[in-house]
Amino acid sequence: MEKIILTTESGSDVPQAMADELGIRIAPMHVILGDKSYPDRTIPVSECFDFYKRTRKMPTTSAVNPQEYATFFLNLRNENPDADIVHIAYSSKASSTYQHAKIALDDLKDRHIYLIDSETVSSGIALLLWKSAQVIRDAVDGAQAVEMIRGLIRRERVSFLPDTLEYLRAGGRVSNAAYLGTSLLRLKVLINMVDGQLVASKKYRGDMDKVSFQYLEDFVDTHKPDREAIILFYAHGFSMPLLERLKERCVRMGFEKIFTNEIGCVISCHGGPGVMGLAAFVGES
Repeated sequence: MEKIILTTESGSDVPQAMADELGIRIAPMHVILGDKSYPDRTIPVSECFDFYKRTRKMPTTSAVNPQEYATFFLNLRNENPDADIVHIAYSSKASSTYQHAKIALDDLKDRHIYLIDSETVSSGIALLLWKSAQVIRDAVDGAQAVEMIRGLIRRERVSFLPDTLEYLRAGGRVSNAAYLGTSLLRLKVLINMVDGQLVASKKYRGDMDKVSFQYLEDFVDTHKPDREAIILFYAHGFSMPLLERLKERCVRMGFEKIFTNEIGCVISCHGGPGVMGLAAFVGES
């Protein structure tokens, strides 16, 4: 019987193989194409991009609602009556998932279900869960596991580099002027996770084949991450040969574990096709 169970939402983009290996339970968020809503992970990302190309309307996403969370946690509790459950939620500043989970847990009044704001998104949470599964093996209970995981959150660095700002513009997250300026100048805008929020920072000039390597070098030079692990995440449309070359560069940089992960609909609907990102942990401060 499991002592501590890790849970999250589908927007965390946890690869199914990782979820199976670590016993991570996943509550589905939702993807909305026009008047049709789909549980996340039940349609391919390409369908979201095709919908936008066909209709010029943005696919939208929605959080797991409080009732869905309540059902999710109750079912898990019935299956595991003696386990502590630690739910690592999408950043509360990027989605309402955290707030909805809190509403559900306030109603359930189960003192052995713990809620954590990951302060990040997508594969940043996937890597956090992978590392959390390692460190909590020594935890005596869920309360101690929470403290360990919060220490990891402070050490994680996550960013991503959209191939185009078109989807962020269509979703109202950047202005038309910013979109036109970056398109005309062939600029790519780096987005960093800062205190749970997406913040635009450095701009790179050129195509992804060129700038992705500079982005990787800058990420490592700036953050000086531990070489234990790094995750390269990407959306449908990213070049697979380029991904292999980036993996080879990570090997030469000394990373011991290199995850590559195609992200799902939730973050892809905002980042657009061809986006790539990086996540890793820095040393103890």
